[in-house]
Amino acid sequence: MLTMISSAGLRPVLYLLFLGTSWGLYFSLMKIAALSGISYVGILTLTTVGVGIGMSGIALLRARKPLFTLQHCVFYLVCALSGYLVPMILELWVIAHMPAGLLTLIVSISPLATLLFAWMMKTDLINLPRVSGILLGAFAVFAILLPDAHSSEAVAWHWLLLALAVPASYAIHHNYTARCWPDGSDSYQVACGEAIVASLLLIGISMFHWQWEDVQSWNEGHSVIVFMALISLIDIYIYFEVIRLKGPIFCSHANYFMVVSGVIWGMLIFAERPSPLMWISALLLIASLYLIGDRKPKQVTTAVDEV
Repeated sequence: MLTMISSAGLRPVLYLLFLGTSWGLYFSLMKIAALSGISYVGILTLTTVGVGIGMSGIALLRARKPLFTLQHCVFYLVCALSGYLVPMILELWVIAHMPAGLLTLIVSISPLATLLFAWMMKTDLINLPRVSGILLGAFAVFAILLPDAHSSEAVAWHWLLLALAVPASYAIHHNYTARCWPDGSDSYQVACGEAIVASLLLIGISMFHWQWEDVQSWNEGHSVIVFMALISLIDIYIYFEVIRLKGPIFCSHANYFMVVSGVIWGMLIFAERPSPLMWISALLLIASLYLIGDRKPKQVTTAVDEV
């Protein structure tokens, strides 16, 4: 760990841990919002629109608005689709046709898919320690998820293929961001641009599935959505900053920590009882973080300095 901290600084490590912790919290927050009666489409739309509005406000305060050239618009669109809409729609679509534990297990292979796409797209450094770190992280989360993923219920092959498209979409998002970062933009600007485009896309989709009950009266779920939007304001910037500093493979490791943090948040909020293996898995994840972080920092070249 000392080698990783001295060579790249502590900031990306703290960013990664924050991402994993907050992503894991979303599962519990979405459960609270859904139990309050708000539809999943309403939760996703209201949260994303809140992020878009918040990021736009930050852009105005910084006097550095997102750029909307053709290159930038294509970047925002691809990121919004691969990082937001495609995986979210697929998850909501397939969850009714397979056990939740199995879907979680499939989605958790995102770092492995990211490693594969990084090798094909040549977007990041791949060496034995980093591959070992990703595999060790996969072993750590599989130890948690495999017992819950077991089911005697047969799952049709086409639902499995659609589920596998979720980690593939996230892997494309990680590597595309690193490969096609638009010229002249910092992390705040690309985060704002992606949030705006994702908001517009979700508003368009929600027009066909909107339930006015989602906004007719304020309840606990709406307070949770506001909190989710506030966290996402931080998350979306940190995500692009980690990609800029350390590359897609390092950033994808947050998916592993998301699994552990999701279990911990479920224990704290809903008094769920985690498997004793979780604590062993947490230690293995720390070791895997050392392996993937032991490298020179990845810097995406931009035409402006971060503020």
